[in-house]
This record gives sequence, C-alpha cells and structure tokens, in this order.
Amino acid sequence: MANEPPFRLIFEAEWNDIVCADYPLTPEQWVGECIRPLAGTQVDTLLYNLCSSDAFCCGIDSGEILCDEFDPIADAWVWRYRENTKKLIEADANPPKLACEYGHRLGLKVIPIVRMNDPHDQGFGYEVSRYKLDNPHLLIGHTGGAGPKWQPKWGTWNREQDDPSHPDATNWGLFDFAHQEVRDHKMAHIEEFITRWDNDGVALDFDRDPRYFKEHGNADNAELMTDMVRQVRGLLDRVGEERGRPMYLHVRVIPDIEASWQRGLDVRTWVKEDLVDAVAPGAGYMTVTLDLEPWLDLVEGRDCWIYPCSNHWRRTEETRAWAKLMYQRGAHGLQLFNYGHMLHGHDRNTPPQSESQGTIWYDDLHPDYYRVLQEIHDPEVLKFRDCDYDLESHPREPNEGSHSGQNHRNYRGIDAIVLPVGLSVGSHVIPFGFADDLGAARQHALSPDVTLRMQVHNYTPPDEFDVLINGQLLPPESRTARAQFIMDNHTWITYPLPPEVLNRGENALRIDVRQLNPGIEGSPRLDHVELQVRYS
Repeated sequence: MANEPPFRLIFEAEWNDIVCADYPLTPEQWVGECIRPLAGTQVDTLLYNLCSSDAFCCGIDSGEILCDEFDPIADAWVWRYRENTKKLIEADANPPKLACEYGHRLGLKVIPIVRMNDPHDQGFGYEVSRYKLDNPHLLIGHTGGAGPKWQPKWGTWNREQDDPSHPDATNWGLFDFAHQEVRDHKMAHIEEFITRWDNDGVALDFDRDPRYFKEHGNADNAELMTDMVRQVRGLLDRVGEERGRPMYLHVRVIPDIEASWQRGLDVRTWVKEDLVDAVAPGAGYMTVTLDLEPWLDLVEGRDCWIYPCSNHWRRTEETRAWAKLMYQRGAHGLQLFNYGHMLHGHDRNTPPQSESQGTIWYDDLHPDYYRVLQEIHDPEVLKFRDCDYDLESHPREPNEGSHSGQNHRNYRGIDAIVLPVGLSVGSHVIPFGFADDLGAARQHALSPDVTLRMQVHNYTPPDEFDVLINGQLLPPESRTARAQFIMDNHTWITYPLPPEVLNRGENALRIDVRQLNPGIEGSPRLDHVELQVRYS
C-alpha cells in the first residue's frame, strides 16, 4: 500500500433520531447533543446519518423531510421528528451544514451516510416517502402483475401474502435497483451531499438493509451497481480536484465477500478498480467472530482500508476486547456504529424520567458511555486495560421475516457465529480469539486474572461434563455454578483460567458432556461465553 489509512477511529452518528428531542430543538442544543461529545476524544472521522427509510431529517432538494407526507400525525414524538427538522432549516441550521462547520472545527473528517436501502417504513408507516407511495412498482415486493397501482400496506412489517418464515416477508418495501429510476433517485441524494456541503466524501451503507435485487447471483445486477459506484467515484474525484483535497468513498457491505456479490455488491471489482477508499465488512452484527483475513487479502497492495464495526453501545470492557482482537487480526482502524446521542440531553444534573431507553440503562451512561473514544484508537493504550471477550450468540430457529433466527443469520451474512450450542452427550467445540498478552503483563509487574463464564440454559447439577481450553482440562473442583435469577432457566458456570492455557490468537473451548439429567426434557444449551480479563 502506498499511503497510510485515511481514518483511525470512525464515530458513526445516527442523527436521524435526534430531532425527536424536546421541541423546539435549537441549533445550540443540536450541536451540544451531536458534536460536543466528540471534542477532546481520539475520534478522527465523523460519519453522520440523517436518513431513515427514503426521507431525511434535514433539508435536501433531491429528497423529502421525514414524516412530511402525513398530517395530522398520531404521535407527539413523530410530530417532533418533522417539526424540529423544519425549525432547524428555518434557523439556517440545516444539519449537514452544522456537521461540516462544527466537525471541521474539531479537525474531523466529516462524511455523510447514504442508506442505499432501508425498510423502516415497512414497520413505521409514517416514514414512507411520497416517492415510494407514487412508485410502488419500483419496490422489490412488486410482482409485476398489479402494475403501478399496487399499493402495499405500510406499517405492517410482514406482508400478508408472503410466507412469514421467508425473508421476502420483510423485504417488500425495499427499492429494486434493477430499475434505472431507482438508481437515479439514489444518485441524486448522493450527488447533493457531495456537492452542496463541505463534506469530505460520502459513505454508502449497503448493509443497513442488504438487499437490492429480486434475484441473487445475477452478474448483470452486480454490474449495474458497480456502474453506480463508478459514477460516485468519478464525482468525488471531480469535486476533490475543485476543492484541492481528497474526497473519500466509504462503503459498508455484508461481512462475507461472496454473499455481497450474490446480492449485487461486487466488492472485488470495486477494490480492483480503486473505486473505494474504505470498506466496513458488516454493520457489527458479528464482532469478535469476524474473520478479517479475506478482506485484508482483498485490499493487499491497494490504497483501500478495512474498518470492522461494533453495533450499538456496549460495555467498555466488551468494546476494549473487540478492539484488541480486531487490531490483532489486522484492522486498519475501527468504526462505532449506532453509537451516538443515546443521552438525548440527559446528564447527571437532568436525570431522565425512565430507568432505561431501549437496551441502554441510564445508570450505565455516566461516566462510561464515551470512555472508549479515548482508548480504542491505539492498541498500546488498550494493552493492559480490563476487558471482556463476549462471544456473539444468535438463534438458529426459523423465525418469521429476515430479522431473527436463521433468516437473520443468512440475510446479514453472520452464520459464522457458533453460539448457541446444544449440549447433547458428546464433544462440542467453540472457537474463540484472544488478544491480550498475559506474559507481557507479568513482565510489567501486573497480575492478570482470567475468568471463563458460560451461560447455560436448563443446566442442572446431575449433568456431568468436562471443560477444556486448547486440550487442557479445567479442574472440575474449580468450577462454580449459580442460577442467574429465581424462576430463571439460565445458570452461569464459572472457572478461573490459568494464563498458560490461553493462546494469544485463536483458541478452542471444548465441552465434553458425559451424562445428562434424565429428569429434564431435552439437552442444556450453551447460550453465552465470556472471558473476563482483569489486571492488578
């Protein structure tokens, strides 16, 4: 590679929700919420999203304001969505303008995200754009027989005529990029973000929902999408020459290269033709299991760089472990996705009126929420910090739609995730990575402690099993077990780990089940595995 990576730590801000805050949302409040947390951190690149479905939380000539198609609106927060956006525009504080102005003051590269497909309007009908309402024949769910008069039922997620166990049940509202009109529509959004504001490039998010054509594996479809990427690259190069600085093209795709091609995303050609500067393999639905080797091989010798993602806020110790592992596997930098503005103006002096928001407990947010922005830019900073390796777990049962079970695994390209594992009689192997250098820690007068924690569903003491790490038996007498909670079928089984049983790199956890409790129906199930590393 001729140059250094353009980014090191990418903070991806999901600003499409910030306008739900209290009305009226002033420009000062917006900047305080969206930009201030990045001041003084090690973040060097801001990716910002203002899109949901096919509309925007900003003023854009080529698109529509989110929720602007419906009046009256049933929900107060949806009304705030729309009216706060309009207030900002009226105050000459269009969010892309603020992002560039204040992001550049912090010395950040500022790059807007364009979601290439997004089905949120299927479930949240008030998000649907007039363009989709007027052109249902441009959607993947259009069968051709109904003509342009087909009107899908927005706000229902699953479409009644589809098999609910098939991914098509939740893909019907996505754009079909086989249509020139769709590609032109999306290209207009991309061009406006590149040319209208002082951004440093554009990020095309192909994994926000990773389907673009009705059929998979069609080379003609892949060529259509590659031609569009070529157009974007050409536009960036022209604007970069005018502005006298580089303009970057960042893409996020499915974390499996072949699966990406099957969906029409020919990343191999994009890299070969030097069309893209940065690739994020996946949206962070698969973290510590992500194999970077195919991606690093793909970009070897080219000025294209790989940035794995972590999705949603996670505990500091968990994020540290992921960062250590990605750097060990060769990542050129890291990207935090779906991370920003969870506080919505709340701080220690203005506590919220509920104990949690979604999956985030407010007690966890201070001072921990933004701590990793000072740490994960540099493996040396992370080296002897406490961390938790938390192996991903995702069910395999065939559930309805594309957002759960095996469908979700296939749809997101994350079937490499091993857990959960049924613990029938026999041997079960769970591979895992480990990046901490425990020997170096001891040379620095530290005493690292490592604990293995396994969450098992329907375990009972009559179950007999052995646990081995890299072929070395963990002493059964060192094991402890405790039910997760009363009236709860989960038990946490814990072992202290001798440091010498772990490899710095790839490892294998093996569970040999000899006998199961005949008084319990079925087999236990290993749902979660954690390795906790604590330095003292």
